[in-house]
Amino acid sequence: MGWRGWLILFLIVILILGSSIAYLMLYNEQTYRQICSPELFGVGEPITFRHVKENLSLQQSFEALQLLGIRRLREWIWMGAFLINETTLNQTFAEALNLVVSEMMACNITVMGMAHDFPSWMTGIEGDLQAVPYRDTAPGSGYMKFLERYKSSWKTLSAAFPNITLWEIGNEFNINAFLHPPDFPKSNFSLQEKADITTDLLYYGSLGVHEGNPKAKTVLGGLAPDNGIAGITLFLEKLYMNIKGGQWPSTNPDDYFQIACWHPYLFHEEPTISNWVNPNKAVYSIMERYGDGDKRVFFSEFGYSDHDISQENISKYLQKAFKLAKDNFPWLETIYWFRLIEPEPTTVSVNNPPGYGLIKLDWTWKPAAYAYQSLAKGRNRLLMRKLFADRG
Repeated sequence: MGWRGWLILFLIVILILGSSIAYLMLYNEQTYRQICSPELFGVGEPITFRHVKENLSLQQSFEALQLLGIRRLREWIWMGAFLINETTLNQTFAEALNLVVSEMMACNITVMGMAHDFPSWMTGIEGDLQAVPYRDTAPGSGYMKFLERYKSSWKTLSAAFPNITLWEIGNEFNINAFLHPPDFPKSNFSLQEKADITTDLLYYGSLGVHEGNPKAKTVLGGLAPDNGIAGITLFLEKLYMNIKGGQWPSTNPDDYFQIACWHPYLFHEEPTISNWVNPNKAVYSIMERYGDGDKRVFFSEFGYSDHDISQENISKYLQKAFKLAKDNFPWLETIYWFRLIEPEPTTVSVNNPPGYGLIKLDWTWKPAAYAYQSLAKGRNRLLMRKLFADRG
């Protein structure tokens, strides 16, 4: 073969290799785009509350959300802070929340409001925001008066903030920390008692939300992995059994929640098919069994603490969790990563643990933040700063 023949052969090889590389790049980009379904990427953070109480920078918070590629924000809208009583807003918090919601709308980020507390003006119980009266459904009982105030509180919130159309009613009511009797920790509710009370809270909370804003959707307060994700399955079935049993005001699950929700934490473990995919499918199978298979699902909390495992592993587990979710959960709409920013050290508690934030208090990004941004296709930092500067 002469030199011309070798040249032609070389060019053919180069052409084949180039075509193969281009195909692989296109395939990887298509796969990447599939992983990056915008609604999948959420995060939780009480930005408004922390701005009022801790002077957390709103502009830096907004910039972080945009840079990361966040499309949904779970906002803690605690009733004890945002309400003075069941019909009256705390204007300081209300004005700050309106500012946050307005900015989120401008950034094409959907806000979901969540409240899980029970202020003393609602329960008559002093000094414990997660305590409720013992269940007594007799007309005029203290418990029924509590439920009426609970309903009115949700009505006030949903009417006051019509641009929030997703409301999560409660948080981890299947564990003692978030739902217990007045004499806690001396006493606790049984699992069935918690299920009965949670069913009441979902019904009355949904009534209130829809009275305040008929266009809003209610979300089942995210259930905790009590004794693992299997504990979520057990509690969710108890809720459905209550609803379908005929002892509550409605047998239609939509009257209690229109979007299902749970918190599939693994704590120290890497997500895999066996420990994460299959258990979450088992939770969803309960929904299918009770005729709710077409209902949307949120994971309103999922994440890892770098007090438990390394930041490098968290970055790895984050990417794997989103990939597994995309490949195996067609019913899942959003994962709200817990959480955006580290808590102030003085506020750390069992219910406000450290180490989960994507971003440190000095606004330094952890490795997991860069991993999140790579999946969600976050925006350029310099461009974002110019946009904020142009908007004043």
